[in-house]
Amino acid sequence: MSEAPYGYHILNGEMVAHPFESKVVRLTYGLSQIGLESSDIQYLLEEFKVPKRGEDYNYDIDGNLHEIYVAGAKLLINLIQEKIDNEIVYLPGDKEKTHPIVSAISLVDIFDKFGGSDETL
Repeated sequence: MSEAPYGYHILNGEMVAHPFESKVVRLTYGLSQIGLESSDIQYLLEEFKVPKRGEDYNYDIDGNLHEIYVAGAKLLINLIQEKIDNEIVYLPGDKEKTHPIVSAISLVDIFDKFGGSDETL
């Protein structure tokens, strides 16, 4: 075995999960599961200064997970908002297109209002 894939390392001749890298792999998988694309995930990792392979792993990934996931959710909401803004659906028969079914309310505002509370929509 020459080099282990990201998330693993060679220890005593065997490939085992790397303590730090395996957490980054789980994080990237989790972000992809909420709908983010690889470019969005890369942006978040860079934004939060998550070390790359070979860099100093003295980084509190566990302490930053919540903030990274919240930032990922907000990024996803912004992407959804852009789609809504570009694809507003109007009521049938609304020839002047003045009554959209989808309002222009910001999903990020909704997330910010209810995201940190026990309140429901």
